[in-house]
Amino acid sequence: MVASLGLAQGSASPEQQQTTGSETKLLCNGYSELCSRSYNNVSFACTHNAYSSPPPEDYLALNQARSIQEQLDDGVRAFMLDVVRSASDTETGSDTSSASSGIVSTIINKFKGIFSRQLHHKKESKEEDPAITTVHLCHESCLLVDKGRLVDTLAVFKKFMDANPHEVVTFIIENVSGFAATQLSPSFEQSGLDKYAYAPGFSPRSSHSGYAWPTLAELIDKNKRLVVFIDDKADTSAVPYILPEWEYVVEIPYANINPVKSFPCNQERPRDAVPRDLLVLNHFAYNRITIAGKNIDSPLNPTQVEEHGYNSFKSL
Repeated sequence: MVASLGLAQGSASPEQQQTTGSETKLLCNGYSELCSRSYNNVSFACTHNAYSSPPPEDYLALNQARSIQEQLDDGVRAFMLDVVRSASDTETGSDTSSASSGIVSTIINKFKGIFSRQLHHKKESKEEDPAITTVHLCHESCLLVDKGRLVDTLAVFKKFMDANPHEVVTFIIENVSGFAATQLSPSFEQSGLDKYAYAPGFSPRSSHSGYAWPTLAELIDKNKRLVVFIDDKADTSAVPYILPEWEYVVEIPYANINPVKSFPCNQERPRDAVPRDLLVLNHFAYNRITIAGKNIDSPLNPTQVEEHGYNSFKSL
């Protein structure tokens, strides 16, 4: 089975070795059995909008109940991260995600008293690199909720990977604001995470599959244990470790509106019906509200997921 970045548990322990009698085995993502498997033949638990966790505690727009560090401690090894221009940059007219920000602005104007205390971005120092300060983690728009600079979250991953040298981690970046790859790389460099980022030795091919992915043991041995995909604006000639997602990955439908009777399994993106080496199995649902004729979809929060049973074995 190809990697299913969304459901299965690919790591359970940050331990590095397992001793059975007189034999000591290397552990890769918690299991010796995974060491000889190629990257595209391992399943990783993945969190959608991984950064979107409290505080604030009672905010319905947050998707996760646990922080990035807690997710790592729980064994999650793949993380979906949305990169968006900061709200301060948006206010100056620099935001490129206008399609969503207009809708969000409508919501905020209608519910200003509810959202005003939720804005979570901080003012940046004028001395800092704009390529660092403008790239934030937000869902659709930082006017709604802002979980801070990308570089600060990458620093959490850097600390974890420093302390756990036998763990392979994956990022799936949604480039909401259309940043160039060279606008994202400074955050990786400042956090120090770029030293772990994997750049493949193979080139894209017309079949979009059959690539010679390294085994987990090989990634660990070379200390290139972070695999980064982005859905738009990849430029491997400039930043070789930020990989074009749709060259290597397909995914099943993600826009499942609550209530969901059964989750579909057909390939939705890319829409060319051509298989890839990697598979994202989306398993989450959205609440939908309609304002001024516009549909606004927000993923269910953890409490709602529990109430509807979407995290049950029956649902899977």
